[in-house]
Amino acid sequence: MRRDYVWLVTVIILGGSTFVLINSDGDGGTGQPQNSSILSAYHGLDQLPFAASLLCGFNVAGDDGMPVVFSTQLQVDSVVPESFLVIRSDGESVVPNCATLHPADEILEQRTVLLTGDFGTFGETPVRVEVTGPLLTFEGESLFGLSTEYITPLEEGPRVVLAERFAPDTNGLAGECPDGTAQVVQLTWEGGVTGPANAALGEDQRLGTLVLLEDGTTVNPLALVDDDPDNHVLACLGEDSPAQSVEVYAGLFHDPGDDANPATQAEVTDGQGLLKP
Repeated sequence: MRRDYVWLVTVIILGGSTFVLINSDGDGGTGQPQNSSILSAYHGLDQLPFAASLLCGFNVAGDDGMPVVFSTQLQVDSVVPESFLVIRSDGESVVPNCATLHPADEILEQRTVLLTGDFGTFGETPVRVEVTGPLLTFEGESLFGLSTEYITPLEEGPRVVLAERFAPDTNGLAGECPDGTAQVVQLTWEGGVTGPANAALGEDQRLGTLVLLEDGTTVNPLALVDDDPDNHVLACLGEDSPAQSVEVYAGLFHDPGDDANPATQAEVTDGQGLLKP
């Protein structure tokens, strides 16, 4: 039987970000509208170290590094350099040398694409990032056409752009947090974070992270867990009341260039696999 499909693509521009709503209908079928976005594009480094080459599988030392965080998880095989374009302030359009989900490639991550290339350092700066190829969500929806003009410049530090609440025994989290953990909030930063001068996260970072709960109380996490050099940090909470929002004091979390975070906050959403109360 022949089916004729009509694709309706609606593009909404809010501020500097483009949101693409896609609806497909066949005879008698109902399409599911999608609303995905680029949460951040972070010009984190202008000279990637040689160690970054391990993420791409070839030498990218000296490239600029730009993590791009999406509102949805991505299909690993669809992440290729040709699916992205970075526009510089001098009008130059740059296809990245590398596009990879490494190192943020664990099961509950897979939404941060590291782009490397000559994105502008001496006078020219990146002003726009576009999805120009068949980048796919985990569910198989195309993100072609997404773009953002909000690019965090080199001199600024990272912000939290997503906070998701999970049960501590969710697949991918089991064993990460200490005994007594009742819920886990996964914080997604614009770029990789550590303590000052690449130090491990410690008490300063834990005490500077405040979580507002549904019952109105504000607590610090039992622990912050960050076992690899990516942009995800787990806040392990001992309280049962669901987390509602997270606030982080300024000057505690540093990016690979040792730029410290500004004061930042995010609403907490229910993550995939959450055991809801």
